Amino acid sequence: MVSEIIKLIEEGKIEEVLKKVEEIKGDAQLEIIALTLIEKGYCDEAVKVAEKISSFGLRDEVLRKVAIAYIENGNIDKAMAVVEKIKTETDLEKIAMKLIEVKKYREALKVAEKIKSRAIKEEILMAIINALLDELGK
Repeated sequence: MVSEIIKLIEEGKIEEVLKKVEEIKGDAQLEIIALTLIEKGYCDEAVKVAEKISSFGLRDEVLRKVAIAYIENGNIDKAMAVVEKIKTETDLEKIAMKLIEVKKYREALKVAEKIKSRAIKEEILMAIINALLDELGK
């Protein structure tokens, strides 16, 4: 079933993929499909598939990968919309660090606000400060 769906993704038959995904219950299979969608540039569809994953940790991990793909494609607004669906702090931290990497400091601060862990928050804030100091030093 999964290999059949991956073939459909490669053929660009995304409508069919989304219909077939409805029949899949296994989180691991949904993850493989979502990751394939991300890889092929179908991030919007990958979010829909990721949301069907019942394991919160796995779902957040896949959503993080979607958010980072959006950031890499310059689609910060969509990345921030995905951030709202993520609860796992380590995934939020990785997204914040990616935002800092692409000099989106305000967005990184918004992500940091969602994090309860003081240590992770401080790490993000220090990364922002260091990035800004590096820019000032140039």
